[in-house]
Amino acid sequence: MENPASNVTITSYWDPHAHWEVCLQKDRFVGSYGIFIGDRPFSFVLPVTLFQLFTFNLISRTIYFLLRPIRTPRFICNLLGGIILGPTFLGRNKAYWRTLFPERQSAVLVFSALTGTLYFLFLVALKMDVLMTIRAAKSTWRLGVIPLLASFGVIIAFLRVFYTRPELSATQDFVASLSITVAMAISNFPVISDALIELNLIATELGQIALSSSMINDIILWLLIIFHSFAYESDLKITMNLLGNWSLFMCFMYFVMRPTMKLISRITPVGKPVNEVYVVFILLMVLVMSAVGDMMGVSCLMGPLVLGLVIPSGPPLGTTLVEKSEVLVAHVLLPFFFMYVGMKTDLSALRDWRLFLTLQSVFFAGDLAKLLTCILVSLMYNIKPRYGTLLGLTLNIKGITQLIGFVRLMKVQVLDNETFSQLVFCVALITAIVTPLINLLYKHRPRILQTANLYKGHVRTIQSTPRNTEFRIICCVHNEDNVRGVTALIEVCSPVLESPIAIYAVHLIELLGKSTPILIPINNGLKSLSVNYPNTNHIMRAFQNYSNNSSGPVTVCPYVNVASYKSMHDAIITLAEEKMVPFILIPFPENDNVNHVGHVAASIRKMTASFQAHVPCTLGILVDKHSRLGTFNSDVVFNVAVFFIGGADDREALALGMRMLEREKTRVSLFRFVVNNREYGNKIVLTKEEREEEEEDMLMDEGLIDEFKGMKYGSGNVSWYEIFVEDGVAVLDAVHSLEGNYDLVMVGRRHNDGSLDSEEMATFIENAAVLGILGDMLSSTEFCIGMIPVLVTQCGGVKLTSSNKLDKISSTNLSLKSFSDTK
Repeated sequence: MENPASNVTITSYWDPHAHWEVCLQKDRFVGSYGIFIGDRPFSFVLPVTLFQLFTFNLISRTIYFLLRPIRTPRFICNLLGGIILGPTFLGRNKAYWRTLFPERQSAVLVFSALTGTLYFLFLVALKMDVLMTIRAAKSTWRLGVIPLLASFGVIIAFLRVFYTRPELSATQDFVASLSITVAMAISNFPVISDALIELNLIATELGQIALSSSMINDIILWLLIIFHSFAYESDLKITMNLLGNWSLFMCFMYFVMRPTMKLISRITPVGKPVNEVYVVFILLMVLVMSAVGDMMGVSCLMGPLVLGLVIPSGPPLGTTLVEKSEVLVAHVLLPFFFMYVGMKTDLSALRDWRLFLTLQSVFFAGDLAKLLTCILVSLMYNIKPRYGTLLGLTLNIKGITQLIGFVRLMKVQVLDNETFSQLVFCVALITAIVTPLINLLYKHRPRILQTANLYKGHVRTIQSTPRNTEFRIICCVHNEDNVRGVTALIEVCSPVLESPIAIYAVHLIELLGKSTPILIPINNGLKSLSVNYPNTNHIMRAFQNYSNNSSGPVTVCPYVNVASYKSMHDAIITLAEEKMVPFILIPFPENDNVNHVGHVAASIRKMTASFQAHVPCTLGILVDKHSRLGTFNSDVVFNVAVFFIGGADDREALALGMRMLEREKTRVSLFRFVVNNREYGNKIVLTKEEREEEEEDMLMDEGLIDEFKGMKYGSGNVSWYEIFVEDGVAVLDAVHSLEGNYDLVMVGRRHNDGSLDSEEMATFIENAAVLGILGDMLSSTEFCIGMIPVLVTQCGGVKLTSSNKLDKISSTNLSLKSFSDTK
């Protein structure tokens, strides 16, 4: 007979000796028939596993929500979620422990944790750009080696004095101390990369140095692991077999798997997704390579790691693999690893609190040694001490790779349960302190190196750029359609022998399938890149063709910038600082642009806002909906209109218009709005300092306008109009009456009239926060049915004050000065 209401089958029969036999067979172990027929769901593996996953995500997400205001990283929340579920807290209740973590389900938990670890390592290696990071590390290799050695020396010295395990032999005790020291002293690349992404610092100069240093640490760690695997075997024959297995494994990966992955990338059409058959094949190969590595004695963790390294990162293959698997790995498989760590961590069972405090002090001393060493070594690279401190804090961040190492050490009985718990606590404590501290101390500065130049502390502008020197422009483009409008605008800027134009053409690419952002010059095509971006070749060829056919001297320096949209501005700002560029030009994405889906256009608009908040020079935002600038003919008259109300941003638009007048067939019309009842936002009465600043600002407006009027007087290329209006709102009405056959309209983003910058008006206009109220109206269908390209200028990230003396010098006077070339 059978009892379907349980997971046990009861069979009874008479044996040949006339004995009654009853057999109990447990034939249902995984799934339940349901509570409605009498099953207890928690008696089966599948319901327990799903409930574990649900409970863990509920707890970890709640912790993340509560600790988010203090910038606690997600890793800490996941680790705390596992510890809370474990014997430290909830696991102390025996009924709960038997229900949620039954022994019959432990094999499933361990297997899921191992699978999550394998795919995590695969994705980490897949995103790594080892060659590119090593190239960047050549100039700052001391930051990757010396702090590591200092931390290693301090920890190993203190451990040998204060930490001994009587149950181990002298050799085993030394191996345990050495293993703990390596795990705690190393700064792992995936940990640092994830932390920098969460802190939005990965594209900064500080982030790039931290990534390079951590990559050197990881290379040293891999060499130590390989060396240990050989040195651990005392039998020469076994050692030689292991060496042969390693060689065979690496040869197979490099000479078979790598060409196969490159072939898959090559046969995938540009802009098309990778065939799902290849994606499934590669994801299954992760498990196969893990099994092969384990059978050969190479370690099950090395297979996925090496497989990820041989796959080309970035589009199309790396990007597709990350998009298809990252969410599943991060939110379904990795939680089991954190639960497993939580099960093995029992802080409530600690008895020797003196030893506990001693170990924590040792690890703290090691991190302090790394911090101080980073500060000292940073001085060798002319890095400011403040950023040396931040770099030391960043390299002290711990993460999931440390936990994986601890689990491996406990598996080989190098660590006992108590030491494991103390190490996990130390990882959580240090990371929970260091990460918010970095966020608190870091003030956004594009340059962390100590540099001295004429522009230090000031905003570089078009106005302050001498007319007899090279005019440098950073041109950012997202796709090929942006190139025509950008090159046409540069041509109107009149490259002449006295003032040639240098273009730093930067192709902006979203960071997908990689963990390392890059901004590098393209010297020999794209051969220096480890990934292939086909559109970049076409874009840079278009810029080069323009340079060869321009009416004046124009040089093009091609760059590619691969970064996430929220941090893409950091590398561009750093480039502007290095090259002392006064003008950055970026295209503005439209909501109905067929080249950008909705969320991408929104991300690019946020990127534009980040530029506006941090840019150290003049920023130009080009709105060219119909690529009308691309039809520009150098033999016809080019009509430019400048709408001027007053302020630093409007002066930059006018200064650029004055530079355009160097071209004979350019006609610039200035429409100056004189507001009788000027408002100042929410202020009713200005202070004395504000009144003096306003008067000085108005004098600067008048000076530049007078200079404009004196240019080519009577030639017909210069015209100006003064339009008197009652208030800022009347300006918008007057603009409608000024529609004309313009080829380009230029306007500042912010103005002296506070009513045009008020938040109440901005709420009724879609892109007013980025383009300004007047700029957004000029680029809308209400003005010339939206057919006229609009250039919105902004002078620096903040409105200029009287301290910015360079911007108060007229362009005529400043042209007599000579600036040193730091190119």
